[in-house]
Amino acid sequence: MDDATYEHPELSVYKKQEYEAYLMWRSMPSILRGQPRHVVEKFGIDDEVAMSLLEIRTQSEFAKRFGIKDLGTLTDWNKRIDEQGGLMQGVSRWAKKLTPNVVAALYREVTKTGKAAETRMWMEIVEGM
Repeated sequence: MDDATYEHPELSVYKKQEYEAYLMWRSMPSILRGQPRHVVEKFGIDDEVAMSLLEIRTQSEFAKRFGIKDLGTLTDWNKRIDEQGGLMQGVSRWAKKLTPNVVAALYREVTKTGKAAETRMWMEIVEGM
């Protein structure tokens, strides 16, 4: 596998868009799958693509929605995801939009408690130290 394929495993996948959606779906918290919209929004998720994907509860439902007839395709994609280092790449795609919420919560905790761990995290994130 060349470097470009390793860095972007979706480049060597048939049904690239479906694979990207699957990676994002798999990387999202399973406890939110199938939950009503208002529950998902309480977690700060308001992206329409993410909301749509979270309506899907199972791999079988995913396959049906995206027209994947052979469930072995999803098994192959699961192996590919594991071989490429897991789900963190997918987590980054949907979770980056929530970073402002996390920074606000961190700020609230730092100013409330002044705990060293939170203060250090603030300095690393905001000040680049």
